Order: sequence, then structure tokens, then C-alpha cells
Amino acid sequence: MRLIALLIPVLSIVLSLAPISALAAPPLPAADRQGDYTSRTSHTKWIVTDPDSNGVNCRWSKAMPADWFNPEAKLPPATYSQWSVVRQFKRNTVLNANTAPAGFALMYDVQNKPWLKVNLGPNDRICLVRANARFIRPI
Repeated sequence: MRLIALLIPVLSIVLSLAPISALAAPPLPAADRQGDYTSRTSHTKWIVTDPDSNGVNCRWSKAMPADWFNPEAKLPPATYSQWSVVRQFKRNTVLNANTAPAGFALMYDVQNKPWLKVNLGPNDRICLVRANARFIRPI
């Protein structure tokens, strides 16, 4: 009985520490020397850092099929910087990244530059923001 009384505080400490290590957040995505977030990431919370008073451009193409996330969908050329601006987000706006279909938040254009898939609404409606520290950063 005395042994149990001694073990209870020790077990309480051990058990209280277990969830802390289990819930440790993964590191935030890091930009490379050019400011690009090039590593595959499933990070979903980003904030606009673009100082432009118009905000950061979010682009999309009318040629993109509604089922753009389907591996068999026929996609237009990945010339994202030439696509239409469909939305602008002001500095300090929090963006929610889309990770469909494979759990990653980035797409890459024809120059292999990363673009963040930003959720616009239901049914995987998105637009693309250049994934560069001049425009956005993970939070």
C-alpha cells in the first residue's frame, strides 16, 4: 500500500508529460535563399506579408477543370503568373491552404516556382498565391 502511495505522484508526472511530447508541432516551412517555400508541406495557416496596398494576387485559370485535384484531370499549362487575378488579399490576412489531393499545399509552375493553394470556399475552390516570403509566411 505504501509503495502505491509513493508511485502515484511519479506516475502522475510521467503521464502528464506524455501528451506534451506527442503534441509537439512540426517546424514551420522555411524559405530558401530566394525566399521561396520550395519544400513539400502540408502546413495550412499562412499570413500575407506583401506590403503592396493592393494586396497579394491570387490567380486561377478558367481553363482549369472543376475536378483539378483528380489525377486524371486534363490541366492547362502551369503558367500561373500569367493566369487571371481572381482575388487579392491585404497584408496580415490569414490564408487557409488547400492540401487536396495528396496532402500538400503547394503546386509548381513551369519554372518550378512554388505556389500556395488557397481555399476560397466549398468544393475545393482555390486560387494560387506565389509561395515566397515577400508575399506570405507560415504561421
